[in-house]
Amino acid sequence: MKQNLRQNMPVLTADAYRLGQAHTLYHRQEPAEPEHRLFATYLMVVNMTIGDDYYVPTAHIDDARQEGTAVYLTLTRDDIQDQQLTRTPQFIVDERFTEEKLAPGDSSAATIPAQGKPIADNIVPLPPNLQPTPEDQNNAS
Repeated sequence: MKQNLRQNMPVLTADAYRLGQAHTLYHRQEPAEPEHRLFATYLMVVNMTIGDDYYVPTAHIDDARQEGTAVYLTLTRDDIQDQQLTRTPQFIVDERFTEEKLAPGDSSAATIPAQGKPIADNIVPLPPNLQPTPEDQNNAS
């Protein structure tokens, strides 16, 4: 899948969270040390909705799912947060990398799915005594 990466491809976590769009690959110049979480190559994922960039090690791209329409990760949304993948890796900060621009992909807004899951997923309904009455709904409009 890594060779099929294109700019603006949606990036989805293992638990189907839309993380953002693929943007750029960064290759570490010094030797990688995966046992210390220092991977050789990172995919920069841009999330235009919340403004965060993610730096996901390409070792976490799920090569088993080569559908060509999206990049699937082996990490869940919680894994991404736990590993603080919004932090720019030190080798990028220190400019010890080779940058690889991804081939242009479809940048049409119609093809880019919305990022994240709807907030309404975790909304608990109001108890009956606090529910709006039909009169309240008519007055609100």
